[in-house]
Amino acid sequence: MLIVLNFEKHSFVPIQPRPPTPAIDAPDRDFVALERWDNSNLSAMCYIRASMSNAKTEAIKGLMNYRQKVGTPIKEHMMTVMAYLSEAQENWAEIDVATQLVMVFQTLSKDFDLFQASYNLNRKEVSLTELMKELQAFENIFKGSGSKAEANLA
Repeated sequence: MLIVLNFEKHSFVPIQPRPPTPAIDAPDRDFVALERWDNSNLSAMCYIRASMSNAKTEAIKGLMNYRQKVGTPIKEHMMTVMAYLSEAQENWAEIDVATQLVMVFQTLSKDFDLFQASYNLNRKEVSLTELMKELQAFENIFKGSGSKAEANLA
């Protein structure tokens, strides 16, 4: 990512490496150049951190507002949730596994309430991938029992 600085004393793109520290008897212009580089580098770091903070906030907000739509396959839903979590972590969000699982459960539709109750009773530790596989198995059983019930009614 290139940050273009164009305010106050800065009017360049800081991509050059830091100049070496000048000797004590070096001309003032060497010290001024080093100070200018240090100030510009600090400003660029602040902009980068601020943009990362915004991206992290947006990723977490997107995840917290995301809900599974009725009829959406669980695999598709989980891939979207995992993408939100990955984006947040790429932007320095620290989310432990237990919190990730809670966030996943909050995004699920009501069809998975029974699965969530069973999971809470057993309290086993799983990764997001393992959880996705278990949710898919539950979804297949749920869909299978729904189609059998319809067949019995007809």
